[in-house]
Amino acid sequence: MATGGEKWSNNKGWMDKNVPHCNWYRTACTYDGYVLDLQLSDNQLTGSIPYEVGLLSVLGKLHLFSNQLTSSIPSEVGLLSCLNNLKLSNNQLTRSIPSEVGLLSDLRNLYLSNNQLTRSIPSEVGLLSGLTFLHFSNNQLTRSIPSEVGLISCLWELQLYNNQLTGSIPSEVGLLSELQYLELYNNQLTGSIPSE
Repeated sequence: MATGGEKWSNNKGWMDKNVPHCNWYRTACTYDGYVLDLQLSDNQLTGSIPYEVGLLSVLGKLHLFSNQLTSSIPSEVGLLSCLNNLKLSNNQLTRSIPSEVGLLSDLRNLYLSNNQLTRSIPSEVGLLSGLTFLHFSNNQLTRSIPSEVGLISCLWELQLYNNQLTGSIPSEVGLLSELQYLELYNNQLTGSIPSE
């Protein structure tokens, strides 16, 4: 198993070919056997997230936070058209946030904090109009905050603190009428706080 299943804290069913996949630990299915939820947080997962996760066509919830996952977030997550919760925080994920996250039109919660993600925040996050929580704090993200964040009309929390972001705060942040929490500290941002 790509994520070290034999060493998981709980791998009930996952290592036994005779156990139906809908009976595996922290796996929920639809009535006809499609995987609906995978909640394997805090379970000693290691290695990389397998690209085959993109084959889970009706997956709504993918919770893999608080493990020891490494390497990059596979671009195949963009195939998860029903996904509404993606929580990968508190791992050791590297490289860039794939632009394909912008294809997740049903996404409501996107948690990628406390990893080692680099490069810029993809402008495609602006396509996530229903997103309410966007947490990218405690990474190594660089360049400017994309102005497209102003298009996320339902956004309630935006956490980008403890990165290496530069440039000014985009005035489009003022368009986020539902925003309750904006945390940008410990970056290299310049200029004034926009009046918007």
